[in-house]
Amino acid sequence: MHRTIGVTAAVVMAAGLIGTVPATASAAPAGAARTTGAAATGASAQAGDVSTMSVHRKHRKCTKPKGKRFNISWADGFSSTTFYFNNHCKGKNYIRVWYQSNGRKCKNITVKPGVKGRKKLHRIYYQNLMNVDFGKCPLWP
Repeated sequence: MHRTIGVTAAVVMAAGLIGTVPATASAAPAGAARTTGAAATGASAQAGDVSTMSVHRKHRKCTKPKGKRFNISWADGFSSTTFYFNNHCKGKNYIRVWYQSNGRKCKNITVKPGVKGRKKLHRIYYQNLMNVDFGKCPLWP
């Protein structure tokens, strides 16, 4: 009998708490939930949510065959940048990536004819990526 009274008291106490929590929770947490949702959205944008980052695209017309293009795209990453390419031309094409690392530096990506693929460049990211264009890098270091 002693045990039954303890369990009954616990059930009554829990029922009392459950009965009062929704009444108070419906007034305050609605605004708090909106604030938390906005804060979560801002935090995910700052944390590098891929959907909020902009994708850059460029293309270059081919000399052979006429009417075809060499397409590239990339998104600035936090520790690296991946370049996607699709070469419809009959010759090699080059992607020239300028970045800042103890001075101005350049990196080439060579794309063979008729190739579709990607190339990840480590330690080239949104803070030090300066420019992306077509052609070979100069021979100076």
